[in-house]
Amino acid sequence: MRTYRVTVGVEGGPTRVIKVPSKTDVQAGDAAVPLMSEGESILSIVETDDPYQEVDAMPAGSQTHPDQIT
Repeated sequence: MRTYRVTVGVEGGPTRVIKVPSKTDVQAGDAAVPLMSEGESILSIVETDDPYQEVDAMPAGSQTHPDQIT
């Protein structure tokens, strides 16, 4: 499992970073969605090398098993 920094916010406005564990960048975006506010969008997703593995959300499930971490 890798750690990703997902930058969310309003284009040209304030942004914030959500750190999530995930196998892929697409699943990282899925994991960040529940923590996003109305009107925010994903601006970037970058894999990071975080030695402490501090994250803000749980990994997302898969499309076939959205309630299971695979």
